Amino acid sequence: MRAKIILFCIGICSTMLNWSQQGNYKFNNFGNRSILLSGNVTGSVSDIGLVFYNPARLTSIENTGFAFNAKAYQLNSLILTTVLDEERQIENTSFGGVPSMAGGTFKLFGERFGYSFISRRRNDLNLGISSNQITDNILNFFPSTENYGLNASVNSNVREDWYGLTWATEVNDNLSLGISAFGSSYKDSGSRSISHTIQYNSDAVAYYLTQTGFSQKSYGLYLKLGMSYKLNSIDLGLNINLPYLEIYEDASYNYNQVVSGAGSGSDVFYTYGFDSLDARRKEPFGISIGAGIPVNRSKIHLNLDFVSGISDFTRIRIPDIDIGQPNLIPVPFNEERRAIINFGAGGEVYISEKFKSFFGFSTDFNAYKTNASVLDLTTNDSDNTAIGANYFHLSGGIDWKMSWANIILGITYATGSADFNNPFQINASGLDFNNTQNSNLKNRRYQAIIGLEIPIIEKTISKFNKKIGGE
Repeated sequence: MRAKIILFCIGICSTMLNWSQQGNYKFNNFGNRSILLSGNVTGSVSDIGLVFYNPARLTSIENTGFAFNAKAYQLNSLILTTVLDEERQIENTSFGGVPSMAGGTFKLFGERFGYSFISRRRNDLNLGISSNQITDNILNFFPSTENYGLNASVNSNVREDWYGLTWATEVNDNLSLGISAFGSSYKDSGSRSISHTIQYNSDAVAYYLTQTGFSQKSYGLYLKLGMSYKLNSIDLGLNINLPYLEIYEDASYNYNQVVSGAGSGSDVFYTYGFDSLDARRKEPFGISIGAGIPVNRSKIHLNLDFVSGISDFTRIRIPDIDIGQPNLIPVPFNEERRAIINFGAGGEVYISEKFKSFFGFSTDFNAYKTNASVLDLTTNDSDNTAIGANYFHLSGGIDWKMSWANIILGITYATGSADFNNPFQINASGLDFNNTQNSNLKNRRYQAIIGLEIPIIEKTISKFNKKIGGE
């Protein structure tokens, strides 16, 4: 029981990092200046981030040739409190690289185009714990215990890459329309394992093992439709995100349970591995509106985002399994999301011809009502559990214009917390926890931003246009 509690604690940290990227639509922003403005750029995006936020803005900016933005490193801090009792707290801190984007814009045959590569989602988490502490509840079952070993681990890996092409055209001097098409490659996998080894006299050893894992692959298309309109000196924008169009899907699932040496008639061995399972991935319809309002040589950026909900669906269809219970055990792997409205604002402050500063704020509300989970099937925790945080994002930095390139430097900060029902109903001798209060999970993220824009590719394409007679 104690080991299962420890495993659930580290499992919460793992799934929180995963879900915070997939259940919060503004968790990652793209484009050098767009990041510094916390993504509040639907009406006024002025960098390669336009392919993501509003493709119609392609007609409003100078050709960048090539732009690269890298949120080089981030520091993530997770604090889980009141999980076993009101005094208990578990912390996890991670440091590493985060999603990035590269791309550019150019003019060919008189038309405006953009190209981009976006590492849309990145999550790698490998947590483990081991212990040889002999506790009271172990001694209750094996009074002569001499040695004990616990090993538990949780692994989570999410990868999604977008490959995009953008086109835009001017309808008139004030109105532009655009479209971005992205091919998506998505892979999500997770596993958890827990084992107990108990030597309860010189020649007797008991062994318990439970392993659960899954993987899901999906390949498909995203389409974004944009409109940009100039109203006097105010820039207005509309962006429509169409639902994800899945082209190919595949999934697998495995479950193993072993009990050996625990006593006469108690040994079990169950192993299941399912490949080529039916799976589905859904991403909802969304619409964003924004405005860029000039104030002398500076600008205010405003944004409002609506994302529709998704009704309950089976993400991976897993067959029921037999683990020695009176009936077959179902393995729920469902997902459901609520409709979300986010808002934000940013500022662009003119300092000189070479320097501008940026700052931004945005909300990022959690959409999940139900999350697919792979909790230990031998407990009552196999029900789907919705755990996600409402985030608030702050950002700031500078744009330094040089003769050969633009350099963008900045930082972002995000904070969020989630309350959820304490899942433990413990009634075992030797364990005395007050588990009636809700648990709380706090997440803080710090990011360092380094962006670079180099107009080299644009010069090459201009020469090519002249050779073929383009404009």
